[in-house]
Amino acid sequence: MDLNSITSAISSAYGSVQEFLFAKIVGPLLYQFDLMSWAEDIFDGIDWFLFGCIQIFLIIVVLRVWERVAPAETQERFAKSSRADVIYTLFHRLGIFHGLIFIALSGFFFQMDAILHDFRFERLNVESWWPEVTSIPLVSFLVYLVLLDLVGYLYHRASHTVHWWWQLHALHHSQTVMTAWSDNRNHILDDIMDAAVTAFFALLFGVSPGQFIILIALSQFIQSWQHANIKVHLGKAQYLLVSPMFHRMHHAVGYGHEAQGKPGVLGGCNFGILFPWWDMLFKTAIFPKEVYPTGVRNLVVSHSVFAQQWQGLLRAVKELRPK
Repeated sequence: MDLNSITSAISSAYGSVQEFLFAKIVGPLLYQFDLMSWAEDIFDGIDWFLFGCIQIFLIIVVLRVWERVAPAETQERFAKSSRADVIYTLFHRLGIFHGLIFIALSGFFFQMDAILHDFRFERLNVESWWPEVTSIPLVSFLVYLVLLDLVGYLYHRASHTVHWWWQLHALHHSQTVMTAWSDNRNHILDDIMDAAVTAFFALLFGVSPGQFIILIALSQFIQSWQHANIKVHLGKAQYLLVSPMFHRMHHAVGYGHEAQGKPGVLGGCNFGILFPWWDMLFKTAIFPKEVYPTGVRNLVVSHSVFAQQWQGLLRAVKELRPK
């Protein structure tokens, strides 16, 4: 059996599962609640759910096993502080978060697209840059991946600069027991802003909906690997892809979120999402050889998801008040 036959079989099986879920579960529910006008969007939204299921399966059978084989640090098997991270992951990866964001922002982005069209604004459509090359789906996909990664780097670095914003983002850094579940440990307001910025630039760049789903799913799984409790040195490849050791340095107490030599002053290193090139370009890269403890100095958060969200909001509001 050749590669084309295998990919065709996988694609056919995936399509069958998607159609089954819609015909037997989702469609009847939409009909029951008189929501059939959402049918097409919800059908496409099943992609988020299925890709999320695949990611969670890989986190459990690949990353969590890898953590036991080559751990960066000795950890309790399933620490109490990690249980909230699992809830965050399920919420984000199974399409719940992206579905809500789509419903909330779809009208806004539709109007924005119409305004841009009225002003004859041409999107930065990669396929038209060098049609013979950039129209190849794999090439355009990789270019979009790099462009959105630069946006992610700038967004991430900004969240370490603005004090009220950092109080939201600090929840992500508060984890002292880093695992493959830790990537989605974020404040919901920070997530909403991130999703809105990413969607805006994806629209600006001309990313197709199908490519956007795959871009996000691939990025999410790589980030799960980066947050995993894994000690792995990539050799020269560390300059091509952000590794768990590189990103762990970003979470290290006194290094990843503080200016060097200035405890408590916002700053940090290793802001890259997928690629370390931006950190290397803007001189924020540190390639560690040792494992450092993670967390935020003088910050203790609850193990409850709702308490974490409330605490982060209170800290952000406090920063916004006049001194």
